[in-house]
Amino acid sequence: MLDGGIRWKEGFSQKTSFIVRGGIGYLISPKVMVAAGFAHVGIYSEELVILQEFRPYQEISYKTNLGKVGLSQRFRLEEQFFKDKSNLSLFSDLGFNYRFRYSVMLGIPLFGLSSKNHDRKLILNVGDEIFLKAGKQISSRVFDKNRFIISPTVQWNKELSFAFTYNLQFTTSIIPEEFVLSQVAWLQVKYSLDFTSSKAKH
Repeated sequence: MLDGGIRWKEGFSQKTSFIVRGGIGYLISPKVMVAAGFAHVGIYSEELVILQEFRPYQEISYKTNLGKVGLSQRFRLEEQFFKDKSNLSLFSDLGFNYRFRYSVMLGIPLFGLSSKNHDRKLILNVGDEIFLKAGKQISSRVFDKNRFIISPTVQWNKELSFAFTYNLQFTTSIIPEEFVLSQVAWLQVKYSLDFTSSKAKH
């Protein structure tokens, strides 16, 4: 599993962060998968990376159907290692902590987009993800962030999908007892490659 992204603000005039992530998963059953991987994150200020994060993770996910609606749940454990690149010790209180993430997502099929290709359809994904922190450096600020997600998705075929995702995000700030409410838009492109050998036809 490979993904990456870059984020901007102020009308794409300022880069805020990038992420590159890779992992490998194993299907225990058609509904349950375990996975582990590693992510590298960079936080920008005035085009310079001022904070780096190195993030191993482990997760378990469960997918099922409620009638025609898809239900997806995921629990992820992350180990976050931080490196201050600012030369100003802006992040001297950061070093290492754990982060727990739980997400639940509903995939609601709206309508088909092709009479010939039944895999081509519009799906509305709606869900929520909560982030909690733990570790020696975490005292009373256990809550990290919460994301409420609405994501209209065009499933072009079984391999390719496009999504425009709205993320209402509530997160902690560097100032104790102060929080930030953000509205974030994601453009997502997903593509799956199948290298398994095809089954013989009977």
